[in-house]
Amino acid sequence: RSEIMKAADIALYAAKTGGRARLRIFEPGMMVEVERHQTMIALARQALTHDTIVPHYQPKVRLRTSQVTGFEALLRWRDHEGQLRTPDMVRAAFDDPALGSLLSERMLQKVLDDIQHWTRIGLAFGHVAINVAGADFRQGGFADKVIRSLNARQLPPSCIQIEVTENVFLGHGAGDVERELRALSDHGIRIALDDFGTGYASLSHLTQFPVDLLKIDRSFIQRIGTSTDAEAITSTVVNLGHCLGLEIVAEGIETAAQESYLRDINCDVGQGFLYARAMPAEAVPACLAQSETAGQIAKAG
Repeated sequence: RSEIMKAADIALYAAKTGGRARLRIFEPGMMVEVERHQTMIALARQALTHDTIVPHYQPKVRLRTSQVTGFEALLRWRDHEGQLRTPDMVRAAFDDPALGSLLSERMLQKVLDDIQHWTRIGLAFGHVAINVAGADFRQGGFADKVIRSLNARQLPPSCIQIEVTENVFLGHGAGDVERELRALSDHGIRIALDDFGTGYASLSHLTQFPVDLLKIDRSFIQRIGTSTDAEAITSTVVNLGHCLGLEIVAEGIETAAQESYLRDINCDVGQGFLYARAMPAEAVPACLAQSETAGQIAKAG
């Protein structure tokens, strides 16, 4: 009896995960998925409890000058053996409203601590983009929390950007998202729409919500040179964004040919392994020094 009830409970979880009005019959594979989900939740809680979340920073490069214009903060964490891990191993935690919010809060505070240190030593890092999930907005007070955290450290709003994906504009709570984004924008914090072209948001959202930057998804960038469709979409997004007064960022640049194509179509900023992988905070000063040298060489050329 207990095994049957457990199987029914797992099938119920699978049905809820799939969306409303779903029917699922228990399959053994569901048990594996539930165990994986529970492991992710446990690992995320462990990372929070032991304070092993470590922000890493990937540079964003101004294509016209080859100089670093800012960074994107990416979550990394260390397991019980001290090994550095990516968010994929705890991705289920971001779907949990309470746990996901705690992870976002911890990242925000750690990133702002790093920014405060760089500011104190006079490092011209530009800005840091921070990824925010829809659940963070729907809990209310997110914008106030960000603004208070900046003020407490005496940091200008220009030192950060807030990155959101298209799905935060959709469904229940979109009004809350718009209100929070508007408050951040009114304070001088720029808003970036991440993974543009892969979601379901309409073009009207670009004017309804306070968006300052579009980030072209890496799935398009990686097919430059092999797919005319990807190149056409990329070029269209760049032109559309510029017509709306938006800055365009291309994610996932890995080759010089991709960079050259993006520069030719007047894309503003690039980001990807061609320039650097995500690095710990202590490596950022050396990265900026190298960027300054590269910029001087490009200018002289």
